[in-house]
Amino acid sequence: MGILSKFLSSFKSIRLNDKNTVSGYLLDHLLIGSMYAEQQSAYLNSYETGVNRSDIIKLIETYWGISDQNQAIETLQSLHDRNQDENLDIVYKAFENPENYVDILRSNLSNEDEAFEYYLDHFRKLRKVVPELIEQKIITDFSQLKKIKDSGWNYGRSVFLARCCYELGYISEKELIEYLAKSHRELKKYCSTWKEYTISYIFGRAIWGGGNNNGMVQIADDLLNNNRSPLKNKTYL
Repeated sequence: MGILSKFLSSFKSIRLNDKNTVSGYLLDHLLIGSMYAEQQSAYLNSYETGVNRSDIIKLIETYWGISDQNQAIETLQSLHDRNQDENLDIVYKAFENPENYVDILRSNLSNEDEAFEYYLDHFRKLRKVVPELIEQKIITDFSQLKKIKDSGWNYGRSVFLARCCYELGYISEKELIEYLAKSHRELKKYCSTWKEYTISYIFGRAIWGGGNNNGMVQIADDLLNNNRSPLKNKTYL
């Protein structure tokens, strides 16, 4: 199944595994990756993804550059580390003070050109993305994003990637379970509800540059409201 067809099919149904399922708090940990899992038409309720091995290899190796255990661990850790970037708070402050944004950025960020340009580019993306999210009624104002940031996007991808790395033998089941628990624990520092998680994921993907925001909104709505979805009757992480 190609990437486009998988993306479109994710709007049609919730995929659940009838065997080897997880439940309780282990399922809550697993569901941190539900947005990304839906994009890949994967199972939501098992460590097994249900995705063809060739597609997993293509995703992991081609798009993420992971081909061994060390690269897997490094990538998974990097997705956690992105949520501790204090410079994003400076960018957010500049966004809320557009008349003084240059002074705020210049006074508080590294003077190294490459680093400064990176955060300036993030600021410019905020100016494009935030109005779009408000227009689409995903958020009502920027204040909703200050705490949750793009944490759902980072942890959400990391959890699904961890499942893929487990299927490819790069991490053990014990390591997978521990990683998912850590992801859930850390995400709760940013998001209190599953609704906030989906908003954070959509926000992060929009900042990254992904199109089809409407498609991501539909995935979020399906996860939160579809009677087959494991998230249907859940509110808090």
